[in-house]
Amino acid sequence: MAQGGRKIVIGVDESAFSEQAFNFYVENFLREDDTLFLVHTPERYNFVDANLGTPVERTAVLHELYDEINKKVRALENKYQEKIKAAGIKSSKFVTKQGGPGEAIVAVADKEKANMIVTGCRGMGIVRRTLLGSVSDYVLHHSHCPVLVCRK
Repeated sequence: MAQGGRKIVIGVDESAFSEQAFNFYVENFLREDDTLFLVHTPERYNFVDANLGTPVERTAVLHELYDEINKKVRALENKYQEKIKAAGIKSSKFVTKQGGPGEAIVAVADKEKANMIVTGCRGMGIVRRTLLGSVSDYVLHHSHCPVLVCRK
């Protein structure tokens, strides 16, 4: 990783919102000596209520689900590695973490002593945000560094 430059954390997933946030960073804030940390939390399956069959069948189903998750993570990482290369970013790391996206983004930013977090925003209304939670709200309220929220 490059030394001396800024450390930027961007939360990414399969949504257009995270891609817009990445593109906005590249077009407006990218510096040659930046180190970019892309943080992804794979979707979580609720295994408690799922009917996964007998114990023997359950193991096979769980393996299939984990394989599917891993394929999606690899595809997302490859997509962003291509975007990083196209943007001429010299120093980057794709970080996959378990847990909530907001918590993971803030944790990586704290660990790496990030200078800035960039996140997308789905533009939910106050009721939906209250009921479902919001990654950008969480990051804004828990981050120890500046946060750029990119709205569509």
